[in-house]
Amino acid sequence: MDLDFTGFIETECGKKFKIDIFDQLALGVLQSEKFLDDPSLVPTTFSLYKTITDLYLLEITRFDEEKDNLITTYKILSEAEAAPYLDNCYISI
Repeated sequence: MDLDFTGFIETECGKKFKIDIFDQLALGVLQSEKFLDDPSLVPTTFSLYKTITDLYLLEITRFDEEKDNLITTYKILSEAEAAPYLDNCYISI
């Protein structure tokens, strides 16, 4: 992800969007079996947005233990790819 202070983000495929035009449709936690072994694990989360151009944008935020920081990535999804995130806010990965 590339986020600067102008409010624009750049997706993995290189498209740029201004973040204040999104509607957040869903958010949740990505299920991980690692949590069963380590309850102190910081879970990976997601947010799903729909832009005014009817594209779906998936934001994934995970904690990098080695660097001790959060890493956020963005991916454009089709409507079919976005459906599981809309139906269930606890997604298995």
